[in-house]
Amino acid sequence: MELHRDGNKVAGTWSGPLGEGRAITGTWRNRYVELSFAGEWPKESRQGAPGPVNAFLAGWIDGDSAKGRMRVERRSDGAWVARSGGQECRTRRLVLQMPPGR
Repeated sequence: MELHRDGNKVAGTWSGPLGEGRAITGTWRNRYVELSFAGEWPKESRQGAPGPVNAFLAGWIDGDSAKGRMRVERRSDGAWVARSGGQECRTRRLVLQMPPGR
């Protein structure tokens, strides 16, 4: 996930199990972020049929790490943690980790 912040607006891209290069939009308030993006539920998943889904992430960004909750409509809900490549700035690349089985 790569995010760019402009004031209270956040935009970026998601690349992972729900698709590559998916556009993310959201808001930022005092290090609290709410994000959403449209994805594609993978064929390999045992949690429902493949198809379009909406994903939502909310959590706190603190320096070069972040944590919160991620929900994929009618499919999955769980905790997430992320870390960035280093510097604190308006652009950051986060590596998202979800616990297995979520």
